[in-house]
Amino acid sequence: MSAPKIISQYIIRQFLMSFFAVLLTLGSIILLFDIIELMKKESIPSFGFGNVLTLGLLKLPNMLLTVLPFIVLIAAIIVFWRLTKSSELVIIRAAGQSVWQFVTPLLITSFIIGVLSVALFNPFSAAMYSKFQRMDDDRRGRPHISSSQGLWLREHRDGEMYVVHAGAIRQEKLELSLRDVSILVFSDQNAFLKRIDARLAVLDDGHFELKDVRIFENGKIIENYPLLKIPTELTLGKIQENFASPETISFWDLPAIIQFFENSGFSAHPHRLHLQSLLVSPFLLMTMILIAAVFSVDPNQRKGGGALKISGAIVSGFLLYFMTRITYALGFSTALPVVFATWSPPLIFAFISITLLLHREDG
Repeated sequence: MSAPKIISQYIIRQFLMSFFAVLLTLGSIILLFDIIELMKKESIPSFGFGNVLTLGLLKLPNMLLTVLPFIVLIAAIIVFWRLTKSSELVIIRAAGQSVWQFVTPLLITSFIIGVLSVALFNPFSAAMYSKFQRMDDDRRGRPHISSSQGLWLREHRDGEMYVVHAGAIRQEKLELSLRDVSILVFSDQNAFLKRIDARLAVLDDGHFELKDVRIFENGKIIENYPLLKIPTELTLGKIQENFASPETISFWDLPAIIQFFENSGFSAHPHRLHLQSLLVSPFLLMTMILIAAVFSVDPNQRKGGGALKISGAIVSGFLLYFMTRITYALGFSTALPVVFATWSPPLIFAFISITLLLHREDG
């Protein structure tokens, strides 16, 4: 086996050991603080410590995804610091190896971690966070779906467009009830055809079951029904997604949800923004590696300034994270395009870091 391959495998092994150690440590701290925070809000005898622990565990995967860039950053700093402190970095450099010889393996590893976190861990995290929100709603006595402002739905079916408005909406377990319902029916040419009013509508399998129904045409009541069923392709899950945060939706389900919302006339902007933030996450982790390398890889200086360099790397990592949060918020408000809001911070920091590393290599 060649020396470069041995070096790469050694560095990757050191990085993974540090990565899982930091992951376990931060995960334990996050869980502990969440439990303490919940215990402050709840009466343990009435709510139960088991329920508090369950809430903390359900929320934990989502929190780990949030802090994953910092886990990668800290793990990379630890690896580079160990290499420098033990003079292994000096020996590797003396053997004629480039700085990229030990940075590239970590870039590849962090990219793989990012891909796995999006493709495999995100669906698990989304499912757990969705359960957390439902359990938290039950704890607070809130319905899973509720809107004092009412609900608007739009659906194309059989050459007609149905616009559904409900004055109030409520979900109880798997049943969705809409009150004070008005259904406006339009032709494909947007010509108004009729209006259907109902005191109550219950979403059942493949249809709305309307109660106390009146049908209007040209402003006049033409029919009355105590009970009327209207077919629909809407499901509880699809309507619920409109109220749920994008974090409760799996990466693999997001494209279909986005398409459904846009076809139904809803804004899918938050979901599209969240999807792009997931797609950029592997590159964000790679940027964290580059930041750690800029501040930690200094083969010409074995001792001194270590704490300052580590602090600089951590501060730069936080600066990148807060920049992603700011641009994300601007993207959410549509002040920035979605792609620019999510991709620009890591690309800018990556460009600066690569430039500094190349300058150090040439210098």
